[in-house]
Amino acid sequence: MTNYNEQAVTFSVGGDRLLGIAAVPDSAADVGVLILVGGPQYRVGSHRQFTLLARSLAEAGIASLRFDYRGMGDSEGEKCEFDEIEDEISAAIDVLLANAPGVSRVVLWGLCDAASSALIFAHRNPRVSGLVLLNPWVHSGDYSPQVKLAHYYRPSLKQSDQWRRLFSGQIRILPAFVELAKDSLALLGRYLLGNGRKADSLSFVELMLRGLEQFRHGTLIILSEADLTAREFSTLVATDSTWKAATAKSSVTTHTVAEADHTFSRRPWQDEVSRLTIEWLRRQ
Repeated sequence: MTNYNEQAVTFSVGGDRLLGIAAVPDSAADVGVLILVGGPQYRVGSHRQFTLLARSLAEAGIASLRFDYRGMGDSEGEKCEFDEIEDEISAAIDVLLANAPGVSRVVLWGLCDAASSALIFAHRNPRVSGLVLLNPWVHSGDYSPQVKLAHYYRPSLKQSDQWRRLFSGQIRILPAFVELAKDSLALLGRYLLGNGRKADSLSFVELMLRGLEQFRHGTLIILSEADLTAREFSTLVATDSTWKAATAKSSVTTHTVAEADHTFSRRPWQDEVSRLTIEWLRRQ
């Protein structure tokens, strides 16, 4: 196990001061990890996920930086959307390289919409040499009905205890059927209108796809088995030929963590994510 040091760092983006934590081993590998927190979170993460990941990386000899976006945690400024943080990513890469001597390559690591951010922007920055993407966010209202019908309603109807709850009044039957009808009609409408029609709300998904197609380095995709966001991404890949081709590249590796929820809330799931990340980094 490698000794390491954690220290607070500050840097500026657009005149706002941002705060981060760099975890730097005494002897660091030439690749470092920039942890993008994503969502309405700050640098610690749900269940201390990002803190624990950074420390696991450091113990394995891999430097990292996790930081608060503008308007979040201890960082100044107005909150930006996940598809508006290119300047923050670039500035954070500068900080990681400045604080971790010997690091010359950077891998972007992100969960949910942070994974989406990484896909959108990575190919534009020559210092990014890899991606680790957990449960990428592709929700646009288009695939959600299909996912819910396949992975929520259908399994529920196969469970005897759900039927008992329904007939005993524990589940309000009218709202349940209204929701099912809405999702069924939405899915039917998608096919009647044609799968090729692109809506404005899909623009960020298209940018993600373009980013993955143009990215020339290794990509690790980690999906949670018990997560609708992950299943929505899997449905997109399975039903869209361009996404299927992009994720089938030899440079893309996909793993599924059995039974895990969206944020890998249990320690065994977090440990598996850390292990997968470290093993993949060492192969790059």
